[in-house]
Amino acid sequence: MVFAPPKGGTEDDAKDRFVPVGDALAALLTEHMRKHPPVEVTLPWMTKDGEPVTVRLVFTTRERKPLNKNYFNYLWKAALEAIGAITALNDRPVGKGRKWEECRDKMMHALRHLFASEAINEGVDVYTLADLLGHEDPAFTLRRYVHRVTGAVEKARKAIGRRYRVAA
Repeated sequence: MVFAPPKGGTEDDAKDRFVPVGDALAALLTEHMRKHPPVEVTLPWMTKDGEPVTVRLVFTTRERKPLNKNYFNYLWKAALEAIGAITALNDRPVGKGRKWEECRDKMMHALRHLFASEAINEGVDVYTLADLLGHEDPAFTLRRYVHRVTGAVEKARKAIGRRYRVAA
């Protein structure tokens, strides 16, 4: 494993991506870090022979080591199975050969889509959302990440109704 910059925030891609965190989630993360203090981990930068870099990781393995993406995917798929989102194809233990149905559309990147859809659903304008996601073009954000808004027709009806009541 190596450390590398997150998507964005580099010379080639100067746009940072971030998710604003509300007080309730910040409190949960603070509590997690109180119970499980961040762990200092040193890995090479960018390549196996890169300069060693030490950072504090909030989420680690039980052994307090960095999460390998394959191990994380096993844990994620097991969680998806536990909530009934996917089905196991065999009865082997997680991490010991368990296989699941194809679920690329339910992996971690799906949370980015969920965030975008929920942000629009809660009234975040597409320009702000595009900025948060690191997109130069808000139209790309709409095409790629935003899905139908729950109750959109009813929201539009109410918005127009409020506007006409104000004008009357």
